Amino acid sequence: DAEVSNGVELSAKDKLEHVVKATGYQQTRDGKIIYKFSTDPVAPTQNPKGLDVHLTIDAAIQHVCEKELHKIIAEKDASRGAVIVMNPKNGEILAYAVYPTYDPNHFEKASNAQIKNWTLTDVYPPGSTFKIITVTSAMELGKINEHSTIQDQGRIKFGNFIIENYDYKEKGAPGTINLVYLFEHSSNIGSVNVGYLMTHNEFYNMLKKFGFGEKSGIDLPGESSGLLAPPEYWDKGLHMTMAYGYGTSVSIMQMVSAVSALANNGVRVTPHVIKYTPEEEAEKIKRIPTINPETAKIITKLLVQSVNNGRSTIKSDKYNIAAKTGTSKKPAANGRGYSGAMYTSTIGYFPANDPQVLIYVVVDGASKGAVWGNTVAGPIFHEVSEQVARILDIKPDKIQAKTNN
Repeated sequence: DAEVSNGVELSAKDKLEHVVKATGYQQTRDGKIIYKFSTDPVAPTQNPKGLDVHLTIDAAIQHVCEKELHKIIAEKDASRGAVIVMNPKNGEILAYAVYPTYDPNHFEKASNAQIKNWTLTDVYPPGSTFKIITVTSAMELGKINEHSTIQDQGRIKFGNFIIENYDYKEKGAPGTINLVYLFEHSSNIGSVNVGYLMTHNEFYNMLKKFGFGEKSGIDLPGESSGLLAPPEYWDKGLHMTMAYGYGTSVSIMQMVSAVSALANNGVRVTPHVIKYTPEEEAEKIKRIPTINPETAKIITKLLVQSVNNGRSTIKSDKYNIAAKTGTSKKPAANGRGYSGAMYTSTIGYFPANDPQVLIYVVVDGASKGAVWGNTVAGPIFHEVSEQVARILDIKPDKIQAKTNN
């Protein structure tokens, strides 16, 4: 029934409906079968079958993601969430958990909100996770290097707009900071000052290279291209908000694709959920050089240090994880101002020396307890990364300190 196909069923329609004409028998004009000696007696009784479509999803990883996502959504009373696990080397999506969900066998009972895959159709301000992109862009353009220091005055007034670090009220102005500090303390002002090292055009062109403002090309229907204003519309204020993750709206898949460049030596590979033959892959899967491998390595190292330094929930005993948490205000439904709800997220990949998996967790509208990327999305990320490492048997890359017994 064409009206109700969605998701993979819609994108793989040609394969699923592809029926090889059975030639095992002949028929008379009125449809009677002419049995000859060579006729296969079973062939006429079988339903024609479409070609099989194999998914890249790993059932064990998918189960873990769904379980952890549902647990936190219930605990924090959140409205929706998603966990995506991807192999950054080939773009294969190993898990794609989305809440709210529905039973496709009883789709008629599901609401529009449940049927729509909001991770593709909806866009949102990415918040602090976007600081990875700002710092990487400036480094790729040669504006900063691994050892650069940045001024962080804690608070900036711009017109009648004030932006400050989340910890400004207790910590004041940190002064001169390095890039590890910027990531670890998620410095808004540090990110703005890094953003200002680029012209509007330079920053915009880097964001385009990362795939913002266009579809990731995933093999699922309904993908939005996000919102990225062309540079002629940028002013100092928009440039500033861009730098710390508010000036643009992205889809979850765009974020996954952009950060995967860091995990895969600077090359983005089209995310996909269908397993392809080498011929199909050559046609459908793009490998897009995005940044220099050297830039990818340095940013990975800085992110790892920021996670290992901190008391973050995403830290692992066995693996060096390159990751960043984020918390962003949710825009109001009428498009004016913010709604009071928050998006919390964590994006990262590991093991840092040879990344096998990239994980993105987003939880929308958590309303119980402390609502931060580190307290809502972080625990899901931690649990999923531990389980995925076990399922895929990923070799630890942290040198264990010897304990004296």
